[in-house]
Amino acid sequence: MRQRVLIRAFGVCSMIAAVSGCATSALLEQELTKTNTQTVLAFEATVYNKHDVQEAFEHYIGDGFVEHDARLAGTPGTRNAATAERAYAALIAAEAPDASRIFTRSIAQRELVATQSQWNRGGRAGDALSVVDIYRLREGRIVEHWDVIQPAGAPDAGLRRSGGNAVPGANLPP
Repeated sequence: MRQRVLIRAFGVCSMIAAVSGCATSALLEQELTKTNTQTVLAFEATVYNKHDVQEAFEHYIGDGFVEHDARLAGTPGTRNAATAERAYAALIAAEAPDASRIFTRSIAQRELVATQSQWNRGGRAGDALSVVDIYRLREGRIVEHWDVIQPAGAPDAGLRRSGGNAVPGANLPP
């Protein structure tokens, strides 16, 4: 009888430990996701709204940073933060002083953060861009970046013209 009570008690304790471990793990994952999102939004605001590329790279870019946008890396996939920093600085320098981004949403899961924004390029008519940026972080620093850019308000017809639906078998709305 006493053995059964001990076995049940051990089983209950094991179950409580497992549940609390899962809860702790989920909370840690949520906190990591939240922190990574804040890092990415701070990086983008520093670059595109404060126009301070050097500060952004010093505070938010990690070792081994990989830029996948050919305009910003020279060669996509290059592991050279200094080259990317110079390209970002040139990009921002070419913009109007009042150019800025308005962030509409972010989506994050652990080390991946995606943002959607509208880049208002300083009041030049028809020059606003819709931008989706995707970042990968490691130890709280941005180590990888991809983006998709199109003129603001452009229809999704580009997906259809480029060879059909974005997802095989899916029908895009007209």
